[in-house]
Amino acid sequence: MRGERFGAAVRLTAAAALSAAAVAHAVAGPGLPAPDVVFRGVAGEAVRLSDLRGRPVVLAFWATWCTRCLDELDHLRKVRADHAEDRLAILAVSVDEDRLDLDAFLARRSYPFIVCHDPAGAAAAAFRESEDLPFTVVIDASGTIRRVFREFPVGAEHRLDAAISSVLR
Repeated sequence: MRGERFGAAVRLTAAAALSAAAVAHAVAGPGLPAPDVVFRGVAGEAVRLSDLRGRPVVLAFWATWCTRCLDELDHLRKVRADHAEDRLAILAVSVDEDRLDLDAFLARRSYPFIVCHDPAGAAAAAFRESEDLPFTVVIDASGTIRRVFREFPVGAEHRLDAAISSVLR
């Protein structure tokens, strides 16, 4: 009897530890509050996600070597032309490991929105569980995640535009 209780206690302790680990590594998704992460802008400024509350946010994780990422950034350039900064925040978060590669890329291309650098993927880890790029999160003005997009296949522009329109209402 005593051995059974000890075995049950060990199983419960192990289950609790696994559950706590799962919660600690949980990734934010649709319907959940966006984690309050701090990104580092390429000019060195801190960009806290919670400071953007009050307006919708498009958070695009990308890399300079990712062709579909660059297609999405070009589309976000058009989105910015249609929606002023005070109505919609756009953060393009590079996960490039090498800052020199990012700087060389940005010397050739500029974007009309905030570009951040997350080389270790620390901030990105709060939103995504895989390394797939691009990875885009649409957050409403109250800070709730409304849509998550993995990759950016041909034709994805319409789905992204619809998600952005839904949070601008």
